[in-house]
This record gives sequence, C-alpha cells and structure tokens, in this order.
Amino acid sequence: FKRSDEKFTNVNLEDANIFKRILFIVLSNIKTIVVLMCVFVFISLIVTYTGSFNKKSVVLSLNYEEASKGQNPNLTRYNVYELKSDRVMERVISNAGLQDVLTPTELSEHIDIAENSSGKTIDPNDSSTYYISTSYTVSYRMNREIKNISVDDMMTLICKSYNDMFHEEYVGTKSVLKYDLGDIEGKEYIEIAKLFTNKSDQMLRYIQQRIEENATYRSDITGQSFQTIKKMIQNVQNYSIKKYSAFVLESGLSRNKDHYIRTLNYKNDMLNINYQKFMIDYMSRTNTGTDYLTKEADYSLSQGNAVDRDIIDNNDIIAKVNASTADEESYKKADELIKTVDEELKQVANTADTTDKEYIKHTTKDYLTFTEYTGSGNKMFILETVIG
Repeated sequence: FKRSDEKFTNVNLEDANIFKRILFIVLSNIKTIVVLMCVFVFISLIVTYTGSFNKKSVVLSLNYEEASKGQNPNLTRYNVYELKSDRVMERVISNAGLQDVLTPTELSEHIDIAENSSGKTIDPNDSSTYYISTSYTVSYRMNREIKNISVDDMMTLICKSYNDMFHEEYVGTKSVLKYDLGDIEGKEYIEIAKLFTNKSDQMLRYIQQRIEENATYRSDITGQSFQTIKKMIQNVQNYSIKKYSAFVLESGLSRNKDHYIRTLNYKNDMLNINYQKFMIDYMSRTNTGTDYLTKEADYSLSQGNAVDRDIIDNNDIIAKVNASTADEESYKKADELIKTVDEELKQVANTADTTDKEYIKHTTKDYLTFTEYTGSGNKMFILETVIG
C-alpha cells in the first residue's frame, strides 16, 4: 500500500500513534481493500458451491425393535460398517457400470460413517443401561475417476445396495421355502413319498402363517397371493404326490427288499414299545376324577393311537413289498414320477420364495431409512428411490 499525502496533508504522521497509522493506511487504500474482500468472498462461494456437487451426506436410521439392542432383525450383531464392505461396494460398482473404473476399496475409501449419538451410559450408576446408536451419518466424496454419474446418483446407489444386502441377509425368507429334495440315491421309493409329503407340509404350514398375517397380499412379480400358493401346494399333494405314493405302494417297489423289510420290522419293534408305554400311562390316569390327569390321559391315548397307525402302515408296506412282482418298467415309471413331483415342488417353492421375499420387503421397507438435509432449515426428506 502507498500513502496518499495529497489526501491527508494536515496529518502529522510522525506524532501519530500506531492505531492512527493503521487507520491512515486503511483509509488511504479503502477501495483496494473492498475489492480484495469481494474477490475473497466470491472465491469462497465458488469453492463451497463446487464442493456441494462433490460430496453428499445422508442420515441412516434403524427403525426396527432389535436395533436398540445392537442387533439385526435376525438377532445377529449389527455392524454399520458393512455398508462399506466389499460385497456392498461390488453391488454399487456393478449397478453403476463402473467395473473397469474403480475397485471396491477405492470406492469405500470415499465413504465416511459417524454415529449421530455415540454410545454412552444413560444411568451413571448402572453400566447395563448402555445406549446404542440407531442413527448414523453417511457421507460420500465423489471419486475423481467417475465422470458421468452425479454424486447424488452414486449416494442413491450406495444406499440401495446396502438396503438390498441388509434385507437379503438379515430379513430373508425361511429356509423351508428353499426346496431341495437332497440325495435320494439308495433311498427306498416309499420313503421318498414320505419325504415329498413332509417337505410340502412344511411349506404349507409356513404359507398358512402368511395367510393369517395378510390374506389379501398379492405379489407384483409372481402375480400370486399366499392363498393361491397354498392351493398350488395342495394340488401337488393331492394329485402328484398321492399318485406317486399309491403307485410305489401298490407295486411294492423297493431298492433292497430284504434290508427294507428288516428295517421296517425293527421300526415296528420300537414303535410297539412306545405304544405299550402310552397305553400303560393312559390306563393309570383314567377314572381319577382329576382334570389335569384326565387331560394327560387323553394325550397318552392320542399318541398311542398315532403310533398304532404307524405300525399298521408299516405292516401294510411289508406285505406289499413281500408280495411284489414289479418289473423294470414299473421302476422306470416310478423314477419318472419322482422327477415330475420334484419339479412341481421346485416350481411352487420358487414362486412361494419370490412372493415371500417381496412380501417381506413390503412389510419391512422402513427398517432402514435414508434421509438428507436439504440445506434449508435442516428440513429432511426420504430418499424414495432407495426405499421404494
């Protein structure tokens, strides 16, 4: 800065104190200072404005009961940093088409996660009342390698990929709908019929529970309701499984006749022992006049009758296998029927599983919510593209 002697000719600079000297210099160069300040403010605004395009922050909230205990919905331990895991990053990269642009590690390094309420003891005198955060701020800084995708779209993909992984791994369907007949090599034909019945009964019980929860729900993907799926399972049971069971029983088919008969006789010996126990227990509790003993007696009688029916069924199988004159064509037909029933159950199970997954996603869509500050009065809104 240069002094302006013309403007302040009457000022004695030698006698002025330091403050007056500074004031003199400022006033002498006021126009230059104002211009510099304007330039500084302008540059700051540009940097801030540009930075807002390169960074995005959202608030992740956990909205299910187990979250307050630090758990996932399936009661396993919750770990928010799974959001930065390779399996989530790989989904983001794949969905964005960036496989040749950056790696999961490079992407995760640009994501920061912070608890909005750090763990702290609510009651200083009770260490068991530990507060567990259910809200986190997730921030993403744009990778320089990404050219054609906005930071908003990248954050949406990150949230959606994590949301999908979370539901698949921790809010997934029951294994009963993931049908698999398993290894049936060497398994007796009649026992395979029982296996078909047991697996279809398991699916039926699960679907019935869903019907009781929501009888009107219909999947947009499969077009099926739980009611129609129930009918599908019952159709397989009442036609295909019954047809197979009746054929192999009446034909007396067996892979190893002598071994199978010995096995059934041994089972009957064990069942007879159980039958005797139930009948003895029943007789000892009847006519006592005590309500709870009478109920226990009724239970023993019903169990004994069930065991007796199993013995009768086994004796019927033994008789049919003993008298069997089945030829090679009968065994071929049985193998074909096994394939038919297996395929039908696979198709029904797949439809049921897909429908159930969509139902779970529908009923638990708010388990995770992602919100962001709009920058105006800290107003928040839900990222519908993620939740929907």
